[in-house]
Amino acid sequence: MLAVRMFLVIFLIAPLIVVCTNLFALMRGRALELSGGRTRGVCVEHFWPAGGYVGVGVRYSPTVDSEFLVRSSKYQTAPLEVADEVEVYYDKRRPGRALISFEAERRIGYDTLITSVMGVLVVGAVLGLVATG
Repeated sequence: MLAVRMFLVIFLIAPLIVVCTNLFALMRGRALELSGGRTRGVCVEHFWPAGGYVGVGVRYSPTVDSEFLVRSSKYQTAPLEVADEVEVYYDKRRPGRALISFEAERRIGYDTLITSVMGVLVVGAVLGLVATG
């Protein structure tokens, strides 16, 4: 019985961390989308993290005298080609914190799905702990 309870505790903690992380990402992305600044950026690079995926780097200038680079998540195929323009949402207080517009749109669906699945696992683990307690 102890082994079952230990498994359920682990099964509670791991999804709970994922849920919190994804909720934070959703809130941050939504805040940038709603109240952040918007500017146009240009894709300046492709990068290849491990696993055969590809990401893009987008250079943007929220003010005349500043320039920043925001990198995308990784994808199976490049979401942009070098020199493509795209909208960038950035934090007005910290312009180096930004999100590429298509990432905000895609992230909402993905993060909501993952958060929902992990939320169900958390509820299941709690119910299991109560039932074995």
